[in-house]
Amino acid sequence: MRLLVFSLGGQDINPPGCPGPNCLPSGGLLTLNTIVQNGINIFIVVAVIFALVFIVLAGFDWVKSGGDKTKLASARAKLTYAIVGLIVVLLSFFIVKIVSYFFNTPVI
Repeated sequence: MRLLVFSLGGQDINPPGCPGPNCLPSGGLLTLNTIVQNGINIFIVVAVIFALVFIVLAGFDWVKSGGDKTKLASARAKLTYAIVGLIVVLLSFFIVKIVSYFFNTPVI
């Protein structure tokens, strides 16, 4: 963002939404905090997408079971694990938010 800052008569002109001479608080460098934020956000999005895909696949397996007890049990187990995984991912998001609140760090 440093390249988008213009100087006019000794006064910096910043792009919209950029509070200071550059938008990152560390002087434009990538910090560990931003790396952790991005990593957690990517992990949560990917995990939720995987869980939803597995829920849909388990639904298809349930429909395709055709009354076979073993296929039905397999589809039910897959659905249960996908829902539990989705709950764990969402709980981890809230746990990270709570911990970041108590330690006063902007993680997400």
